[in-house]
Amino acid sequence: MNFIDEPRKVWWRKALFQVHLWLGVGLGLYFMIVCVTGSVIVYKKEMERMMIPQLVKVEPLAGRVSFQGMVDRVRAAYPKATLQNVYLYWGAGESWSFRMQSKTEGRIQVYVDPYRGVILGEDRYRGKFLQWVYDLHVNLLMGDLGELLNGWGGFSLALVSLSGIVVWWPGKRYWRNGFVYETRARWKRQNYDLHKLGGLLSSVLLVLVSVTGSYYSFPNTYEAFLEKVTGTAAKVATPRVAAVREWASLDVVLDGAMRAVPGGVPTLFRLAAKPTEVHSLHHSLSGDWRTQGDHVAYVNPQTAEVVRVTYHRDVPLAARLQRDIYGLHFGTFAGDVSRVLWIFLGVVPVVLFVSGVLMWWNRSLGKVWRRRGLRRAAVSLVE
Repeated sequence: MNFIDEPRKVWWRKALFQVHLWLGVGLGLYFMIVCVTGSVIVYKKEMERMMIPQLVKVEPLAGRVSFQGMVDRVRAAYPKATLQNVYLYWGAGESWSFRMQSKTEGRIQVYVDPYRGVILGEDRYRGKFLQWVYDLHVNLLMGDLGELLNGWGGFSLALVSLSGIVVWWPGKRYWRNGFVYETRARWKRQNYDLHKLGGLLSSVLLVLVSVTGSYYSFPNTYEAFLEKVTGTAAKVATPRVAAVREWASLDVVLDGAMRAVPGGVPTLFRLAAKPTEVHSLHHSLSGDWRTQGDHVAYVNPQTAEVVRVTYHRDVPLAARLQRDIYGLHFGTFAGDVSRVLWIFLGVVPVVLFVSGVLMWWNRSLGKVWRRRGLRRAAVSLVE
């Protein structure tokens, strides 16, 4: 039999239909949970800031206080936590956000007025609803095990989406029927058309999101694959320095790192955690996919010398592809346009699951249910 002309008569198409059906029905609830939570966290950082306007907005002044002074004040206020990085917001009247990590309290974001140097307050992530949603999306609230299951779940969603394209194909003679939605038909036909068109229009993007999401469960495997395919390195080693004895002022460090990328907007400052590590400052340029910027200036913590500037365009192809996975998965590659599209994309599996279950009921379970009902009615009449 010829799949192009008569797909429904080809044995492997029938096999793929069964794969599509049982994976879709069996894992449908899981797909809905992961995709809907993914939609919610597309704007996670922005929503979190909206919920604490008293911490993110301040009255601007002519100049900002010492960066070193702000760091010292935050460290003194949280002696049992580790300062990991600082989000730099350059808009007038915006506070800076210091990420602290505590062994007992988890992640704490401390907000500081950059004009006056005062600590405005904190936002603790443990127990927050949005953080709960994020953890549900990332690891199903099960830690490493959930992350591993999510990786295989991503591959399963990709398989459902790809098999759906095969199942959708109506044949060369009737290909136009594959794009028809009968608005005047009975609800069963409209449900079928909704499932058919919804799956077709979203399948490629769902494969993209699911496969890029699985990267976070199997990063080493993905990176090895990218290196094999491109013949380039998937990681760019971070510079190291001799053990630091005296730490240079962070004001000098930040100033040098800011000037290292002309035209860039400094977004995220990471502090060296060990004596041989370097400070780093992410810069955002027009067209960057990652929200913290794709270009990094590395600075020696002792001499405040810029050790290296890494532009995204200059790193090996495999490393660029590895970095771009973030933008593809979270929809940041085209700004708000792609992020809004990704929000709607996360709702599509809900529509597909509900419409698919209804189709399954109409074609199989409903008939069985009705036959059993008729038998029971016949038995009762005989008795």
